[in-house]
Amino acid sequence: MLTLNEITENLKQLFALEEYSTAAQIIETARELPELYDDTIAIYDASLCQLNNDYPQMWTAIQRGLSCNYRNFELYLLLGEYYLPTNPDQACLCFENALFYCTDADDSALIQSYIDNLKNECRITVQKTSFIILSCSLLAYTKNCIESIRATVPETAREIIVVDNASTDGSIAWLKEQKDIIVRENKENSGFPKGCNEGIELASRENDIFLLNNDTQLTPNALFWLRMGLYENETHGTAGSVSNCVPNLQKVPLNDFSIHAQLSFGEKNNVPMNHPYEEKLFLIGFALLIRRTVLDKLGGLDERFSPGNYEDTDYGLRVLQAGYKNILCKNSFIIHFGSKTFEKTEQDYDTLLNTNRKKFKEKWGIDESHSLYPRQELAARITEDQETPFTLLDIGCGCGATASFLKGKYPHATIHGVEISPTHAGIAGHMLDVICADIEALDFPWPENYFDYVILGDVLAQLRQPAHLLRRLHRHVKKGGHIIVSMPNIKHYSYILPLIIKDRFPSKENDIPDTTQRKLYTGEELLRLISGNGYHNIEYYSYTTAGTPDEATSELIDLLVSLSESKERFPYLAYQYIVKAQKTEF
Repeated sequence: MLTLNEITENLKQLFALEEYSTAAQIIETARELPELYDDTIAIYDASLCQLNNDYPQMWTAIQRGLSCNYRNFELYLLLGEYYLPTNPDQACLCFENALFYCTDADDSALIQSYIDNLKNECRITVQKTSFIILSCSLLAYTKNCIESIRATVPETAREIIVVDNASTDGSIAWLKEQKDIIVRENKENSGFPKGCNEGIELASRENDIFLLNNDTQLTPNALFWLRMGLYENETHGTAGSVSNCVPNLQKVPLNDFSIHAQLSFGEKNNVPMNHPYEEKLFLIGFALLIRRTVLDKLGGLDERFSPGNYEDTDYGLRVLQAGYKNILCKNSFIIHFGSKTFEKTEQDYDTLLNTNRKKFKEKWGIDESHSLYPRQELAARITEDQETPFTLLDIGCGCGATASFLKGKYPHATIHGVEISPTHAGIAGHMLDVICADIEALDFPWPENYFDYVILGDVLAQLRQPAHLLRRLHRHVKKGGHIIVSMPNIKHYSYILPLIIKDRFPSKENDIPDTTQRKLYTGEELLRLISGNGYHNIEYYSYTTAGTPDEATSELIDLLVSLSESKERFPYLAYQYIVKAQKTEF
């Protein structure tokens, strides 16, 4: 068997002689043997695919090659060639990245000519990126953040602006020494939303804006793939990264949180990905890239949320309202050291969260904790292959968070939603096909045997005739299709103990039952409801909990268990039941 060096040399000679059929045979063998396939082989593979107009395999070759060596400038050139027929903006970004990694003067001049010709021949809308960084002491983090920008982003593609909010650790002196940084010095801390807006005002008028916490560190190509995501489609208004420390399901699972391990993860993660984008209701502002045209239309962050929290949630919904999308770029990983920008006591931070949560609810008329996050416990019950197409109906879809999460996970899925609240349906309608209606009064517009899955998240308990709805849905679910149901549990201790001890229903807003429930169910009652209306073959039956009972409550639960027939503890600990059942004939 030939060595990798021998294969490379053979391919070099075969390409020089234009003996492509022989080269194709060698490449086909190398594809099957990882030890014989590196970034150099990938260049030949992608080049041959381009000659044969085999663009899907060209993409795969570039993907494999950059996974071997993310610095290979020739692969970015080929990636640019791949995008050129369909998206000149992305092609321009790829050529720019090739120039960044190229170290040969002659090759660099050639790449620059590609970029110049592209800009002359095509309408390129790509703009430079203005980094907006807030500083409030923490100079070591600020330095690290800025050094990571310099190391990973071409100088021609960036502008760095730092708004210093009354630092006392020498940050201002250091910042003013930096020739490539525009500095605004505030005598007092103006907070995150206002500070970001002040930085935006200093940015060059045509530039896109990248809001970046100073307690972050860019990994190689993190901004490149964010920009690729932003310019994937003109409707993409914002783009956000995944990280080691971030909420909103933007966090990636890591076993090793050392800087070395996270940098290594970023190098492997920040490469071409088959399905890198997920539409989100909003993106976390620790690293948020905003298209300039969107910023011109919407303006900056809402300063009512100063000193910070919920301004990014608010901005995401504003982006949707304006007809744009918020795109999570899963192939852009940025290290986030976490919570360094808010030096507050836990009590002060909780107070701020509660205050701004109320402001958000007053502005939008929705409770973000119940409406803006995916129901992961329901989404997890769908275990299809990523490439499998299927149809799904989400009844009570809220603002569309669960549906958009599933669409990101299963890009070929067709997802419909029904939501009774006009406010929630209006937001969800920017992301999926939604009908705003009372499901019990709706004349179903879908054909029979259409849905592979129907999700009923806490819906059945709110209906006048839940059994009737299940029977109506039955004809629209495919043979072998499933319903996924969640149901609050009437026997949960937070409900049943106040009823027994205090002779009253719980009154706290988040206790079971809520004010919209028409009927209350135990786990056994839920199973009878489902199995009695055409759904059997229970594939999943479990429950979620809500906190841990204190010692006194636990003793009362033990007493109830001792008096029950089943002697089971879980019916009193189950906050909600989750059931996945298959359609069968009546």
